[in-house]
Amino acid sequence: MIKQKKQEYLIISVLPLLLIIYSMMKISFLEFLEGMKMITLSDGVLLTDNFKIAGAYTSLINASIITLINIVLLYKLDMKINGLVISGIFLMLGFSLIGKNLINIIPFYIGAYLYALYNRQSFKSIVIICMFSTCLSPMVSSVAKLFNYTLIGIILAFILGVILGFIVPPISTRAVQFHGGYSLYNTGLSAGLVAVVFYSIMKNLGINMESRGNYLETQNYEVMLVLIIVFLFYIFYGFKRNNYSFDGYRKIFSHSGRLITDFTVTEGVSLVFVNIGILGLVCTAIIFFFFPVNGPILCGLLTVVGFGGFGKHLKNVLPVMFGVMIAYYFFGQSIPLTNYAIIMFFSTTLAPISGKFGFIIGILVGFLNYCVTLNVGVTHGGLNLYNTGFSAGILATVCVPILQIFFDENKKR
Repeated sequence: MIKQKKQEYLIISVLPLLLIIYSMMKISFLEFLEGMKMITLSDGVLLTDNFKIAGAYTSLINASIITLINIVLLYKLDMKINGLVISGIFLMLGFSLIGKNLINIIPFYIGAYLYALYNRQSFKSIVIICMFSTCLSPMVSSVAKLFNYTLIGIILAFILGVILGFIVPPISTRAVQFHGGYSLYNTGLSAGLVAVVFYSIMKNLGINMESRGNYLETQNYEVMLVLIIVFLFYIFYGFKRNNYSFDGYRKIFSHSGRLITDFTVTEGVSLVFVNIGILGLVCTAIIFFFFPVNGPILCGLLTVVGFGGFGKHLKNVLPVMFGVMIAYYFFGQSIPLTNYAIIMFFSTTLAPISGKFGFIIGILVGFLNYCVTLNVGVTHGGLNLYNTGFSAGILATVCVPILQIFFDENKKR
């Protein structure tokens, strides 16, 4: 069992390890240090593209280091690799490309630890929620930047981060009751509500956040090749571990994906890696044909992939993505390609609605979430990195009760 655990953690570490090795071969150490300084001094407000401000390779190293630190933490806490753990790891990797850094996430872990201590529970039981709560890291960076990174500013930012780390876990637990588990990015809703309150206070104090919209708009075939190699490796690993067979993979499609659906429990870790690899290849192909490679878009891809063990599969994500595509062209392609791409990828948080209520409804909620996502960011000033999770949580809260009126089989009998 211990040997198997080590192997699974090594397998999940393949992507960040390869990204570090590849990126370190492309830049000098001085370039890396300068890039890390720029990332650390950035406020991380949506949508900050670390590829643009610090370069692709420094950004990938920053994200990979953060991810590996979290992997080591999870291993030391003796966390079993499951769907939730996998999603937490991939989200740390993805969002460290657009706002999280080694400094602004630390207070959240301290706050979550204090919450666990106060609530007389183990840190292990909330560590994944703690990882998700770092979506509010722009708050920490913004406060520090507001005071020009003076000692008082850093102290205030640190205290704020600790408070956020303390309060997000209980709020997140309650938030799932609103959407009934039909939005996979549950922390996106809870963190969004916290960010709205905080931003409202800041606005009344006359403090405004600067929105971001400056992205790297070039293709990077080498990075894409690294991703393809890793996703193929995941498929092969799952295939080999599943007795050189894909038997049982199609059973994943029978699940709606509603929280909490853990494919490592229902179908096993082997087929989860197959599912992750397939989702990754499909999303990589979409980027190859339609989009550039930058921090936000890679973050969107990794978020889809990360939930390959915790609710997402091709059958329930594709309708939602089609819905976003239709909305983009219906409304006249009025937003940058990067914004379009991330809304399409992130909106797959609503995959459980597609899985439960069908293909057409999946398209509909994807279409609607495109509209909602474009308009909720102003309510929190970009301080919540899981903006689409916020909009999807709101949308699911509104739509699911209505859908249940017409799709409740018990009432029809």
